[in-house]
Amino acid sequence: MTNSKKNFAYKAEPTPEQIHVLIADDHRMIAEALRGTLLAHGGFLVSLSETLDGTLGVLRANRKEKILVLLDITMPGMQGLRSVKQVIDAVPNGSVVLFSGTSDADFVWRAIDLGAKGFISKSQQLRSLPTTLQLINDGNEFVPMSLSRRETSNEDSGASLNDIELFILRAVADGKTNKEIALEISRSEVAVKMKMRTICQKLHARNRAHAVIVASKANLL
Repeated sequence: MTNSKKNFAYKAEPTPEQIHVLIADDHRMIAEALRGTLLAHGGFLVSLSETLDGTLGVLRANRKEKILVLLDITMPGMQGLRSVKQVIDAVPNGSVVLFSGTSDADFVWRAIDLGAKGFISKSQQLRSLPTTLQLINDGNEFVPMSLSRRETSNEDSGASLNDIELFILRAVADGKTNKEIALEISRSEVAVKMKMRTICQKLHARNRAHAVIVASKANLL
């Protein structure tokens, strides 16, 4: 009995101004809807694949290219974190983001520990995805606030803050606004908000004020 499901994968050469997104998802209607949204927005080149083998084939053939992969964790060939790591290793100059209709917090955070850049729910509004993907392409992580990291101590969380996150947190402690911080670090105000959200997640803080309190107790400021 032959398998009627065929892998569909195609790509073109991106211009320097474009973000190349590979949508690795066997739900063709979802993939095509997202592709249409990104192309209509502009600034994106979009490739499609519906199997793990097809995805790895595209990435290995273009290993030097910066590609942002939206990875469906249940498409044919996927075997949990092992497969996620295969995709991450196949795109050393790009980014891999989990893309699924369901989320398991522990799985997502373990994938991030392996090098993934976060998680995007298939229920997220299509019109917000171009901005989300632009932020990820700029080096930011994206995880919904509802997806809490497994419990760790404040000291461990503080140790995981990188230099830019510590700079932002100290600027917040000094009373600076997101706009002021954005100007200082040459980033957009939206990017600063995303970084602040990541900081709150790492410190298990409810908001920016609480993050400053937690950081002060952990001697991070």
